[in-house]
Amino acid sequence: MIESHPAVLDGFIDMARAEIRMQKIEQALDESEVTVTADTRGFEANGHDGTWHTVDEKEYAGEKFFFMEHDEYGSDVAGIIVSEHGHLVAEDLWNGYDAGALEAISEYLQEKGISVERLMPELEPDELAYKIDDKYFAIQRTEEGYDYTFYALDYDEIDGGAYDNPDISMRQAMEDILEDEDMSLENAVPVDYEDLMAEVEEAGERQMQLAQLLKNCPPSIFEDYDREKAVDTCEGIAMQFTKSKGYLTVQATGEGYFYIFYDSDLHEIHSNDYDDSKVSVQKATYEILKSERMDDMECIKVDYKEFEAMTIQHSKDLLQAGELRATSEIGRDEVALNGLSRAEVERGVLYHAQGILEEMGLENEVELLAARVHGSRSREELYRDDSDLDVVLSYRGNIREDSFFNELNAHGIAMAGIKVDINPIAEERITLSEYMRESEAYLDQKEIEKLAVDLDNFSFEYDTYEYKDTVENREEQVEKITEDILNQKTGCLKDWLVEVSEESDIDSDVITARSLLSRLEKAETLSIFTRQPEQEQPEATITFYVAECMEFPVMGEYHNNLTLEEAIKIYESIPAERMHGGKGIGFDLQDGDEDYSGEYELMSWDRVDRELIDMIPHYKESPLVQKAINDMEKYLADKKNKQAEITEELSEKQSGKNIDVEKNAEKKVTREPGSIKKSVLQSLKDYQARVKAQEKAKEKNNEHKKGDMEL
Repeated sequence: MIESHPAVLDGFIDMARAEIRMQKIEQALDESEVTVTADTRGFEANGHDGTWHTVDEKEYAGEKFFFMEHDEYGSDVAGIIVSEHGHLVAEDLWNGYDAGALEAISEYLQEKGISVERLMPELEPDELAYKIDDKYFAIQRTEEGYDYTFYALDYDEIDGGAYDNPDISMRQAMEDILEDEDMSLENAVPVDYEDLMAEVEEAGERQMQLAQLLKNCPPSIFEDYDREKAVDTCEGIAMQFTKSKGYLTVQATGEGYFYIFYDSDLHEIHSNDYDDSKVSVQKATYEILKSERMDDMECIKVDYKEFEAMTIQHSKDLLQAGELRATSEIGRDEVALNGLSRAEVERGVLYHAQGILEEMGLENEVELLAARVHGSRSREELYRDDSDLDVVLSYRGNIREDSFFNELNAHGIAMAGIKVDINPIAEERITLSEYMRESEAYLDQKEIEKLAVDLDNFSFEYDTYEYKDTVENREEQVEKITEDILNQKTGCLKDWLVEVSEESDIDSDVITARSLLSRLEKAETLSIFTRQPEQEQPEATITFYVAECMEFPVMGEYHNNLTLEEAIKIYESIPAERMHGGKGIGFDLQDGDEDYSGEYELMSWDRVDRELIDMIPHYKESPLVQKAINDMEKYLADKKNKQAEITEELSEKQSGKNIDVEKNAEKKVTREPGSIKKSVLQSLKDYQARVKAQEKAKEKNNEHKKGDMEL
């Protein structure tokens, strides 16, 4: 036992009391110096970098507590809670005043000597939500106790119920509920209750929308659609809206889907991309309909191939009816065009042609009218991988077709890896509708011929022995099948294909037979069968003309109604430098055709442009024109060889031989009498023949089609 003087003990007591008073004063001063409000920004928290600002506040036991986020990083980092006096109460918070935050506030109040038992209802929120394993769990306070619900990860309601005991804490209620479900709060991740309820509500709306869509746009529309295959084949789905009578098509692409809306007249009114390749065509279509506010419209399935044919035919019908549009306006992607659409190709050609005209300085003199894809790549059954992409370009203005052709194709143009051949046609010579009509007839014939070959091949492969027993010549057999199709005598062929498709045990044979039957039925709808019967045409003839200026034949020397031999002779007699007009030889084909009977250039400047002539199907199919091309090419080749021999001979004379002047002089003296006179007479005779030919040409000039030009 230590004894102290009473005065000393009183001194220690006074010092202790003074220290306590000082600490209380300092604490009060500290608390009074730092005051946090709802508008606080730039707050520095102990142990945390940067500054903070208030985003929410709550009051417990007469003291305010503020939830704060980082001034720089915001909600990207965990938040904190501080008291109104700036004390750090809770940290590492992601869900505001969640259960962990409330527990920290309780501990803070308890350290200050405040009992929190009576404050538990106040400290606990009215609702909480957690993600536990593969479910969501939500609970909310009621007068009777608590209501709770379990949701799937897609926010569909799974289960729920009520916990009727308002006297226990929410945490205890949750532990009891989860225990019954073999779950625990230990695996629970807090989520924002309001956000979860918003997702649940939105999911409910989606379910209602989905139910409506399933009714308006039935799943049967999308049956058997293979997205992976469709990306390569450009196949899509098509539907018609029963009320508006409009259409929608959806095609799979590498990036997702491409869709087009059509009106009831098959005009494309809107198109766009849906960039999500991971979703099904059904879901993509539903999303497209919702985005375009068309999800409340009933629709029915339309066969995509049939709709495809409808749009193509519609574009042709418009053109033949006189409605000239710049492009076909066929915007669907086609496998024959390597995933491009006809409208894309046609626009590209128009842009290219306009650029060429601007380079030539002719943009104000030549007007581009329209472009159309034609040729083999416009027919699914005709094109090959190495086929060019043929585009006809209609124009009016002051430029020759051959000159324009050369400029358009001079440097080559390709689209989607396909070489593009552009054939310009002057409206003054032939309209686009006329040209396309002839082109379609030509393609009809080729498609029927291809079908005949495929039918013959299938017949041979299906039963080779029977085929060999009944068919002696396969070429003749193909010709016979072609004639039968052209004469619409296809009953036996159809019956045989139906029999094979129904009775064959080989799947490939069944598929082939059905495909050929479909093609045969389609072939009977081709335009070649709907054309007016042609009148018997007179026997085709071909003559030739020679012009000093091929571009304007009436300018200078002109001869017509000639054989090819006569034309060549006159052509060689015309000096090349005269008028600088470009002399040449042309043909005059008379075969009864309204569009192509008449004159056309064959050769100029010792060059035959076979490719340009063959761009016109009528000339390509004419034996007379093709013979003229062959004969002219042979003549020019022989001429070139002779010129080369002469050049070589002259070169040898100049380099190796000394000319004997005396012998040459002697030869001149010893020339036979009368030889010079004979040469003069022959020259005079040739001159008189040329004059006579010119006079005949002038007499017939008024009948020449290209001679109606006034100078």
